[in-house]
Amino acid sequence: MSFALLVAGSAHETPQQVVTRYNNYKAICNGIGFEKVNCKDPKIDTIAFQSTLTKHLVNLKSQETVIFEKVSLNEGKAYDKTSGIFTAPSDGIYSFTWTTLTKTGKTVITDIVRNGEMITRNFSDGRGRDGYAMSTSHPNIKMKKGDKVWIRANGTWGQYADGGGWSFFSGVKT
Repeated sequence: MSFALLVAGSAHETPQQVVTRYNNYKAICNGIGFEKVNCKDPKIDTIAFQSTLTKHLVNLKSQETVIFEKVSLNEGKAYDKTSGIFTAPSDGIYSFTWTTLTKTGKTVITDIVRNGEMITRNFSDGRGRDGYAMSTSHPNIKMKKGDKVWIRANGTWGQYADGGGWSFFSGVKT
Protein backbone atom coordinates (compact mmCIF):
# COMPACT_ATOMS: atom_id res chain seq x y z
CA MET A 1 0.00 0.00 0.00
CA SER A 2 1.41 3.40 -0.92
CA PHE A 3 1.71 6.33 1.49
CA ALA A 4 -0.57 8.45 -0.74
CA LEU A 5 -3.32 5.84 -0.50
CA LEU A 6 -2.85 5.58 3.27
CA VAL A 7 -3.28 9.35 3.70
CA ALA A 8 -5.89 9.91 1.04
CA GLY A 9 -7.93 6.81 1.83
CA SER A 10 -10.30 5.58 -0.83
CA ALA A 11 -12.82 7.40 -2.91
CA HIS A 12 -15.57 5.27 -1.37
CA GLU A 13 -15.17 6.38 2.25
CA THR A 14 -18.14 7.75 4.12
CA PRO A 15 -17.77 11.02 6.02
CA GLN A 16 -17.73 9.03 9.30
CA GLN A 17 -14.86 6.86 8.03
CA VAL A 18 -12.85 9.98 7.12
CA VAL A 19 -13.42 11.42 10.61
CA THR A 20 -12.43 8.12 12.23
CA ARG A 21 -9.24 7.92 10.14
CA TYR A 22 -8.42 11.54 11.02
CA ASN A 23 -8.94 10.85 14.74
CA ASN A 24 -6.68 7.79 14.49
CA TYR A 25 -3.89 9.87 12.88
CA LYS A 26 -4.38 12.57 15.50
CA ALA A 27 -4.03 10.00 18.32
CA ILE A 28 -0.82 8.64 16.75
CA CYS A 29 0.67 12.14 16.37
CA ASN A 30 -0.22 13.08 19.95
CA GLY A 31 1.25 9.80 21.15
CA ILE A 32 4.65 10.53 19.60
CA GLY A 33 4.77 14.08 20.97
CA PHE A 34 3.46 16.34 18.23
CA GLU A 35 1.49 19.29 19.56
CA LYS A 36 -1.44 21.05 18.02
CA VAL A 37 -0.52 24.61 17.05
CA ASN A 38 -3.23 27.18 16.69
CA CYS A 39 -2.77 30.08 14.33
CA LYS A 40 -3.24 33.52 15.82
CA ASP A 41 -5.19 36.25 14.14
CA PRO A 42 -2.72 39.17 14.15
CA LYS A 43 -5.58 41.66 14.11
CA ILE A 44 -6.85 40.28 17.42
CA ASP A 45 -3.60 39.37 19.18
CA THR A 46 -1.40 42.36 18.30
CA ILE A 47 -0.86 44.75 21.19
CA ALA A 48 1.35 47.72 20.29
CA PHE A 49 1.38 51.47 20.84
CA GLN A 50 3.51 54.48 19.96
CA SER A 51 2.99 57.87 21.62
CA THR A 52 4.84 61.18 21.56
CA LEU A 53 5.16 64.15 23.87
CA THR A 54 4.10 67.30 22.01
CA LYS A 55 4.28 69.86 24.84
CA HIS A 56 7.43 70.85 26.72
CA LEU A 57 7.20 69.76 30.37
CA VAL A 58 8.80 72.04 32.96
CA ASN A 59 9.31 71.44 36.69
CA LEU A 60 7.36 68.21 36.99
CA LYS A 61 6.13 67.32 40.46
CA SER A 62 7.57 64.25 42.19
CA GLN A 63 5.94 61.10 40.74
CA GLU A 64 3.86 63.14 38.28
CA THR A 65 2.74 61.00 35.34
CA VAL A 66 4.27 61.99 32.03
CA ILE A 67 1.47 61.93 29.47
CA PHE A 68 2.62 61.23 25.92
CA GLU A 69 -0.53 62.56 24.33
CA LYS A 70 0.01 62.19 20.57
CA VAL A 71 -0.74 58.58 19.65
CA SER A 72 0.33 57.33 16.22
CA LEU A 73 -0.31 53.62 16.89
CA ASN A 74 -2.61 51.90 19.38
CA GLU A 75 -3.30 48.33 18.24
CA GLY A 76 -5.41 46.68 20.91
CA LYS A 77 -6.35 50.09 22.37
CA ALA A 78 -4.37 49.45 25.57
CA TYR A 79 -2.73 52.91 25.85
CA ASP A 80 -4.85 55.77 27.23
CA LYS A 81 -3.58 59.09 25.88
CA THR A 82 -5.50 61.13 28.46
CA SER A 83 -4.00 59.40 31.50
CA GLY A 84 -0.70 58.21 29.96
CA ILE A 85 -1.35 54.70 31.29
CA PHE A 86 -0.95 51.41 29.42
CA THR A 87 -3.21 48.59 30.68
CA ALA A 88 -2.27 45.02 29.75
CA PRO A 89 -5.20 43.37 27.98
CA SER A 90 -3.70 39.89 28.58
CA ASP A 91 -0.94 38.10 30.47
CA GLY A 92 2.50 38.13 28.88
CA ILE A 93 5.86 39.81 28.41
CA TYR A 94 5.66 43.38 27.19
CA SER A 95 8.60 45.31 25.77
CA PHE A 96 8.58 49.08 26.39
CA THR A 97 10.80 51.89 25.19
CA TRP A 98 10.81 55.51 26.24
CA THR A 99 13.07 58.37 25.31
CA THR A 100 13.39 61.81 26.85
CA LEU A 101 15.24 64.86 25.60
CA THR A 102 16.29 67.74 27.84
CA LYS A 103 18.08 71.00 27.10
CA THR A 104 21.35 72.59 28.22
CA GLY A 105 21.59 73.01 31.99
CA LYS A 106 18.48 70.90 32.74
CA THR A 107 17.79 67.30 33.74
CA VAL A 108 14.90 64.92 33.50
CA ILE A 109 14.82 61.59 35.34
CA THR A 110 11.80 59.40 34.73
CA ASP A 111 10.75 55.96 35.94
CA ILE A 112 8.64 53.29 34.33
CA VAL A 113 6.31 51.81 36.92
CA ARG A 114 4.06 48.77 37.00
CA ASN A 115 1.10 49.18 39.34
CA GLY A 116 3.01 51.92 41.18
CA GLU A 117 6.25 49.93 41.60
CA MET A 118 9.34 51.39 39.92
CA ILE A 119 10.89 49.00 37.38
CA THR A 120 13.75 51.08 35.95
CA ARG A 121 14.87 54.67 35.27
CA ASN A 122 15.87 56.94 32.44
CA PHE A 123 18.22 59.91 33.03
CA SER A 124 18.75 62.75 30.54
CA ASP A 125 21.36 65.16 31.91
CA GLY A 126 21.94 68.46 30.09
CA ARG A 127 24.14 69.94 32.83
CA GLY A 128 27.68 70.87 31.84
CA ARG A 129 27.05 70.53 28.13
CA ASP A 130 26.23 72.73 25.20
CA GLY A 131 23.15 71.37 23.49
CA TYR A 132 20.48 68.82 24.18
CA ALA A 133 20.82 65.49 26.02
CA MET A 134 18.78 62.42 25.14
CA SER A 135 18.36 59.11 26.95
CA THR A 136 16.43 55.91 26.17
CA SER A 137 15.43 52.95 28.35
CA HIS A 138 14.06 49.63 27.15
CA PRO A 139 12.63 47.31 29.84
CA ASN A 140 10.81 44.02 29.27
CA ILE A 141 8.09 43.59 31.87
CA LYS A 142 6.07 40.50 32.79
CA MET A 143 2.46 41.58 33.21
CA LYS A 144 -0.87 40.08 34.10
CA LYS A 145 -4.13 41.13 32.51
CA GLY A 146 -5.17 44.47 34.03
CA ASP A 147 -1.67 45.48 35.20
CA LYS A 148 -0.86 49.12 34.50
CA VAL A 149 2.39 50.72 33.32
CA TRP A 150 3.23 54.41 33.00
CA ILE A 151 6.12 56.85 33.00
CA ARG A 152 6.50 59.23 35.95
CA ALA A 153 8.90 61.92 37.10
CA ASN A 154 11.53 60.82 39.58
CA GLY A 155 11.66 63.16 42.57
CA THR A 156 12.27 66.78 41.61
CA TRP A 157 14.49 65.84 38.67
CA GLY A 158 11.83 66.56 36.06
CA GLN A 159 13.17 70.02 35.23
CA TYR A 160 12.59 69.95 31.47
CA ALA A 161 11.41 67.39 28.91
CA ASP A 162 11.28 68.49 25.30
CA GLY A 163 7.91 67.97 23.69
CA GLY A 164 8.79 68.75 20.09
CA GLY A 165 8.44 65.11 19.03
CA TRP A 166 11.78 64.05 20.53
CA SER A 167 10.35 62.36 23.65
CA PHE A 168 8.23 59.25 23.18
CA PHE A 169 6.82 56.12 24.85
CA SER A 170 6.04 52.86 23.05
CA GLY A 171 5.31 49.24 23.84
CA VAL A 172 4.53 45.89 22.28
CA LYS A 173 3.50 42.48 23.57
CA THR A 174 6.22 40.00 22.64
